[in-house]
Amino acid sequence: YLFRAVFQRSNEALKQLICAILGLRPEEIISVEITNPIELGKSIDAKDFILDIKVLLNNHILINMEMQVLNLGNWPERSLGYLCRSFDSLNKGEDYMDTKPVIQVCFLDFTLFKDAPEFYSSYMLMNVKNHRIYSDKLKLSVVDLTQIDKATEEDKLSGIDHWARLFKATTWEEIKMLAENNSYLAEAAETAYQLITEETIRMQCE
Repeated sequence: YLFRAVFQRSNEALKQLICAILGLRPEEIISVEITNPIELGKSIDAKDFILDIKVLLNNHILINMEMQVLNLGNWPERSLGYLCRSFDSLNKGEDYMDTKPVIQVCFLDFTLFKDAPEFYSSYMLMNVKNHRIYSDKLKLSVVDLTQIDKATEEDKLSGIDHWARLFKATTWEEIKMLAENNSYLAEAAETAYQLITEETIRMQCE
């Protein structure tokens, strides 16, 4: 819930997270809009307890972000369901060429494929023989929060590992240390701190 609340409250933190995940420069992001906002602090029941973040990037790319803590054994199928539902967004009369690219971003607190653990991985539809991309409009990215030590130099350069450490932090002291030399992490940390001082939001988190 706090993951959802922080990025709904702080557009700047959301932009920086997207930059890290997609390898973008801040100036490449013109606009970021959450298309499924919730009323922060309002009571939610089991039916509504889907705290994914649907983002429209630069009015052109759909991004669905989800934090999953428990491994129910169905994440590949579940994430594909989310990805395909988002992709099938054309209205009657619209041309298929107008379909927006969709990226499903999964932050998992478990290892998806135990025989080949990775910190950050991306998947696309492609020819299995020559690796030709079938379409660049469908992409699925996975951040394994339990494998931060396997972050590559490229991951570290984009800062994905910093966000992962922030999401895994368990004390304010740890968060302060992470945010000390990173303005984008400091923005997210400050937003989180402000949010939990609001009683209704703190109650929802608890």
